[in-house]
Amino acid sequence: MGKINKTPDFLKMATTLKKDVVRYAAVAGVNFFQDSFQNQGFTDEFYEAWDKRKNDVDPGRNVLVKSSFLLNSIQVFDKNEKRITFGSDAEHAEIHNNGGTIKITITKKARRYFWLMFKVTGATTWKAMALTKKTSITITIPKRQFIGESKTFLKELDTWIITEILKRFKNL
Repeated sequence: MGKINKTPDFLKMATTLKKDVVRYAAVAGVNFFQDSFQNQGFTDEFYEAWDKRKNDVDPGRNVLVKSSFLLNSIQVFDKNEKRITFGSDAEHAEIHNNGGTIKITITKKARRYFWLMFKVTGATTWKAMALTKKTSITITIPKRQFIGESKTFLKELDTWIITEILKRFKNL
């Protein structure tokens, strides 16, 4: 008598695949966004390099990676079957990701800090900041996007999902 094939439980397969996709996408997404720091730019549909630092006092170091705090702050805030929310809890993440201007008020405490830094480093920039008559300084931070919607990442994710579906059907 011939062998009777058991009908696969497609609903169970779909449920398992959904869970695996969410898990994979969360890890792959964090890795993709962290790669922006290694690549020194963001890849949406195309790669967009970050602007170099002006007056670079540390030319051998990559942009935005002095302590790797911002890099390591990238995480998954929320995930479910329909959406995964990535983000950073670093205080300065938004200004670096989107660019913008910040206004720094120069207080007596700030001037003392500038004098201390001048004594430690000898850099005339710190002396100039300590002696300035200004009561505030406006700094423009260029956009250096490291996280956001990426067509490249979504294509990579689609490729992984299709490969995974084909692999699972092959193993039936």
